[in-house]
Parts: sequence; structure tokens; C-alpha cells
Amino acid sequence: MKKIGGYEVIEKLGHGGMGTVYKGRQVSLDRPVAIKVLSEKLADVDDVLERFNRESLIIARLNHPNIIHVIDRGITSEGMAYFVMEYVEGTDLARAIRDGNLDTNRKLDVIIQVCKALSYAHKNRVIHRDIKPANVLIDTEGNALVLDFGIAKFFGNWEYQTCTHMVMGTMEYMSPEQQTDTSQVTAASDLYSLGVLMYELFTGAKPLGRFKGPSEIDPDIPQPLEEVILRCLEPNPEDRFASADEIKERLLKLLQGAHLPSAQKERASRVLAKVEKKFALLDIIKEDRYGAVYLYEDRVDHRLLVIKKQTNTGAGLDEARLLTNLKHKNIANILGASGNEWLFIIVMEYVSGGSLKDRLVRPLPPRDALRTARQICEGLSFAHKNRIVHGNLRPSNILFTESGEVKITDFGLEEHYASGEEEENWYNVGGEPKSPRADIVAAGTIFYQILTSSLAVWDETQIVPHVNFNRLTVKLQEIVTRMLSREQGARYSSFDEAIVEIDGLLAAYEKKPRRPAVAATPGKAAARPRKVARKRHGWTLLLLALLLLTALVYLNHADYIQIYRDAILALWDNLTSRLG
Repeated sequence: MKKIGGYEVIEKLGHGGMGTVYKGRQVSLDRPVAIKVLSEKLADVDDVLERFNRESLIIARLNHPNIIHVIDRGITSEGMAYFVMEYVEGTDLARAIRDGNLDTNRKLDVIIQVCKALSYAHKNRVIHRDIKPANVLIDTEGNALVLDFGIAKFFGNWEYQTCTHMVMGTMEYMSPEQQTDTSQVTAASDLYSLGVLMYELFTGAKPLGRFKGPSEIDPDIPQPLEEVILRCLEPNPEDRFASADEIKERLLKLLQGAHLPSAQKERASRVLAKVEKKFALLDIIKEDRYGAVYLYEDRVDHRLLVIKKQTNTGAGLDEARLLTNLKHKNIANILGASGNEWLFIIVMEYVSGGSLKDRLVRPLPPRDALRTARQICEGLSFAHKNRIVHGNLRPSNILFTESGEVKITDFGLEEHYASGEEEENWYNVGGEPKSPRADIVAAGTIFYQILTSSLAVWDETQIVPHVNFNRLTVKLQEIVTRMLSREQGARYSSFDEAIVEIDGLLAAYEKKPRRPAVAATPGKAAARPRKVARKRHGWTLLLLALLLLTALVYLNHADYIQIYRDAILALWDNLTSRLG
């Protein structure tokens, strides 16, 4: 039996333009897997394997219930790149369209799930590039899972090229900009492809040339659905929806909860019967033995609201009641809270941009991380001044608006871990009780996480710095280290102190050096560029010399690298800023 790495190949499942898919078995865990070996044409393209090794790690970190999880990747003995994915029993959407066995509600449910997958990926700056029915699997329980995320980046439709850029994807589903130049591809390109997929799903045809409106083909297609499809198919990316979340919200309003299992709707109405007189249940965001999170629509003004149900605890009820009378731009608005120590509900604004937990696949650039951290600090500073401690801050309760503004939620609520109560809380220091300074540690841990895409690892009282952390400026490292220090006396005494230092660093990042304009005389006009070029050349040589010196120190005196780094990093930053 043929083997690829640590996997036995059982049978060939299919072959397409991007490669061949096999059903396999992971020998070490004795579990079925799907193996996608990318086309041999990859071997003829310069730097593709290098990009594969670098960027496939990002694809493998995508972790979402509507995305097929990549569990391994590598290069075969023949030099072909491959991905190993979880194996899913079921069918793909292309076959489901041919069979015609999905009713309107099931079709809308599938699209909503695809939107959730796209939203998660786009927030992590990953674009699919090849959304089509064949890349959407439907398992035996009706869950839709998108596969081949980002793989189109490594392989293109080689017959269609411009003089400078490869065009990647499947032509019938490509946006106009994607057909022209791969460098123009954005998240909006995926939304166009989703529009083609929806058009085909509801009409049985593809929108080629001067296509008919969906309702011209099928008069039973509701007008709101047609509007969604046609807006996705706008030629100009700016005329499409702003995000996959916006499409999802439109479709949820259209479905009015018809896609939800009756048992889930019954559980919701059992506790929230009075609520449903004013609000319509649209979706169940989360449900477990500790409670649930529901998405509702106000029946009068049609705005979206989130209702959280907590059971067997009163933790968070007092904080929610206080916050109904307090407003801050970086705290999610609480519209109402009621109940007791055994059961209570919180009604709050719907924040459409998702949580920070869904944006941690890649590290944020320092400037963006500082802006996010500052907003977190602002919201918590306001809460502390009003004698409200969060007590369980983590990425899942830091939300974003569509425009990227931070909204903190879940003040005082208890966090329950998937694997039990004994799991370590990475955002708390050794069981330290809830307090403003404990919130500072949690915020510092999150700040570290968004800068490195990794949780802090400790060696007793010292952080074992991640490689991405070592790349930051000394000042930025100092701010983060002080926030998450295990010693209370070494931390900031308040978030206001941290904000002052963050503002100073932000000002340094955003400061643009301006040189006074000097009128050039005809004789000196040509001399000045040569002088600037010689000066820049000198700085470049000095920077290269520092790079060589750094390498020599690291190779020959590794024990002294920390001392050397502290001494030279300021000069290094100065030189790189001069060179842009």
C-alpha cells in the first residue's frame, strides 16, 4: 500500500485542477484522513514550495466548526506538496445541487454556515480564492464545512494569466478583479464567488454574461434573497457587502429561526417565553450545560440583540445591573438584566464583528495591537472607576464592531472550560482573586497573545519569550511584561498608567518626520538627490554591518546575546527608521 509521510493511502477520492484527493489512514492514531496532493505543476513554479512551507502553517491554524481542519502538511518524496485534512463522511454541495434534495431553508442554512467560515477566515486575513459548490462539504448531520482554505494561493488556473500576475481560482466563480490580476483579490472577491454559488444553488444555473435575475428563473425566490445574491454579484467590489457577517445577518432575518432544530427552539422558549413576545429568535450562538447565547431580532425596530442565559450561578448579575446605567464606547451596552442566583438573563447589544478569539491565527502588527490594547485598557479603566471588576477577561469576551472598535463584555461571568474545572486559567496568576490588578494581568496576557499569536510561557517568574516577542522594540516588551508580571507590586497600579505609556509608544509609531521645505536653486537641484543617496547608502552599509555583528555574536557568544540585544536594539531601530 502506498504511503505519504506517516499516512497510508487507501483509495483515490477525486481529481481536479488543483490536485488529487485520497482517502488515507493516519498510522500513528489509526484514524481516517483525507490527503490532498497538489498538482505536479507546482514543481515548475519558482518559490511556490517556499511559500507553501511558510503560509500553509497559517492555513493549518484555522480552527472553526465550518472549516475542514488541516492537521498536517508536507512534501512527498517526488517533491509534491500535500495537505492532510480531517475526513468527513457526507457529500459536497455540487452533488447536492445536482440531486436537488435541499429545500429553501436547508439551502439558506448552508449559506449561513459558509458565511460563518468566511467571516472567521477574513478576520484572520486569509482569503479562500476558490469558493464553489465542490469546496463545500455537507456531513451526515447537515453541517456545512468549507475546504481548501488558502490552497488556491499555492496553485492557480495556469491557462489564465496576465503578463505579470497569475490568476488563481475557478473561472466560472471568479470575481471580475480576480480574473484580471491576483494582486487585486480581497475578501470582497470571496463574497462575489459566494454570490455565484448562491445563484447556482437557488436557480440551478450560473450567472454568465448578461444573466437573468434569480426570480426570473424561479418566481418563488423571495425578493430579499434576490437582493442579497445580486449585491454579491456587483462588478465593483465596493458595491458588494462589507463582510460575510452582513450577508449572514440578512439571511438570518429572512429565515427567522426556521433552520434551528425544534428541540433547541423549545429550550429557548421554555425560559425566554416573555422575551419572545417582543423579540424573534434568529440563531443560537452557543449552548451548553451552563447556559446559552441567543441572537434575537426586535420585532418593532428590527435591530439585532444578544440574550445570554446563565444557569446555576448568580455570578455576573450584579455587574450587568450596574452596567445597564453606565455607558462607555469600549464596553458592550447592557440593555437589561433580571433573575436570581439560580437563573438569570442579560439582554445586550449585538456586536457584529465577532470576538478577539476569532482573530488570533496571525500576530497583529505592533501599531494595530497597541490600538486594540489601548481600547481594552480604556474600557476596563472606566469599569474600575465605577467599582466594577471584570474578573475573567479573555479573548472570547473582547468583541469588535464592524468598524473595528473594541467592545468588552461578560463582566463578572464565570468561565467554564470545555475539559473541566481543573484546566489552568492562562489569564490569571496562580489563583489570584478577582481585582483591578488581576484584570491588568489578564489584559497583559491578551496583549502578549495578539502580538505573538501565542500564550505566554513561564519559567517560574520569568517569561520564556516567543520568537515574535523578541522582534518587538524594547519599550513595547517592557509595557507587556509589566502588565502581566506575577508580582503585583511590579505591575501598573491602574490601567491609566498603562494607557500613558501605550500612548507614548503609539505617538512614536505614528510620528512622521517632516523636513522644512527649502527652495532649490538651479545649480543645487541635481546635487541634493546625489547627497541624499550617498547618505542613505552609508546608513545601509552600517545596518548591514550591525546585522553581520549580530550573527557573529549569536554564533560565538550565545550566552551574551541578551546583553548585546539590549545595548544595540535602540541603534538598530534608529537605523531602520531612517531607511524606512
